[in-house]
Amino acid sequence: MRSRLLRLSFLLPLLLLAACRPSQYTAVSSDKDDAVRAYGVGYNFIVHADSLLLQEDRPMHWCQGVAQTSDSLWVKHNDRLVVAAIIVIPEDCVDSVWVKVARDQGTMGWTHERDLLTASSPDDPISQFIRIFSNRHLLWFFLFMTAACVAIAIRQLRRRHISLLHFSDIPSAYPTLLTSTLALNTTLYAYIQQFVPYQWVNFYFHPTLNPLSQPLILCVFLCGVWALLLLTIAVINAAFSLLRVAEAVVYLLTLLGLCAFIYLLLTLASQAHFLIGCIFCLTYILLAFIHYFRHVRAHYLCGRCGAKLRQKGKCPRCGAIND
Repeated sequence: MRSRLLRLSFLLPLLLLAACRPSQYTAVSSDKDDAVRAYGVGYNFIVHADSLLLQEDRPMHWCQGVAQTSDSLWVKHNDRLVVAAIIVIPEDCVDSVWVKVARDQGTMGWTHERDLLTASSPDDPISQFIRIFSNRHLLWFFLFMTAACVAIAIRQLRRRHISLLHFSDIPSAYPTLLTSTLALNTTLYAYIQQFVPYQWVNFYFHPTLNPLSQPLILCVFLCGVWALLLLTIAVINAAFSLLRVAEAVVYLLTLLGLCAFIYLLLTLASQAHFLIGCIFCLTYILLAFIHYFRHVRAHYLCGRCGAKLRQKGKCPRCGAIND
């Protein structure tokens, strides 16, 4: 039971690294054609800010600007809103798009589209998951905690022999496949953000876990996310099968740190120039698999328990000596 709990405790952090960090979301809209907007009348939002100010009366066109009344009301955190109407006022210098939202029949009003998208998000579990883990402060805090765990692991490595990815790895291909898939998905996400951002915005407002219902680029990305999920489970199972519980914990912490480093490195490199991110991604994958086939792949099996061994000697699982 304890071993299962430990495995599950490492599953969520590794999945968080698999989730890509989205940029600030804005609706794909046009003042001339509302058909290209990612949401429309009847779409549901949920307020994640402390509050959102609504104007009760419809904003009016003025020759010198936009008429705004003093009558207003507030909707609060976790209130669910539905879009009732969308209008465009070109002379509004703040935001030309106004959206009417309603919490209930007695609570409805108008707000700028920019304020609505900043204070709320689509009322969908997948969209909520993306929004929560798009917080940069959370990512840097998570990276700091991971770096601290890696420092502890390196200190333990100096004192005694433990398993670390790319140094004294376990005889399994799953960790290398996991980090390589993460590198590919991070680079692919950077491509989506830079070259086809409207597809990611549409996915954010209309999310799905079915990759076959999406355009090709998002289909490949979602397949990569599913692959990361399966590989994460496989890595956790392999670590606890080939190592003692304490050693498996340390190994997974170091793997977590490496995943965070790969993600941040490729994200920053791709933001500088997408070609640089591609070069870093392909270089890492090539070196990782060269190292695996030369130094990690198991060539022997334990004569007592059947565990995979890179070299003859003491079995890390049962302790038997294999000559």
